[in-house]
Amino acid sequence: MCENLGATIKCTREKNGFSKTKLAKIIHKSPQLICDIEAGRKNPSLQTLISIVKILDMSLDDIFLN
Repeated sequence: MCENLGATIKCTREKNGFSKTKLAKIIHKSPQLICDIEAGRKNPSLQTLISIVKILDMSLDDIFLN
């Protein structure tokens, strides 16, 4: 069980075999942004979060109810 938004994204990204770079490229964002989100240094915009959960085959419930 992951303890926060960034950790949940990181756990799911790794479980699905995506690197930060690959995920960033698919959603047209920088790898540094993905790193910052996963580390809790930045919060994603709603649109970025929706893009991430779609690619990782998650729902927003998975993010917020985890």
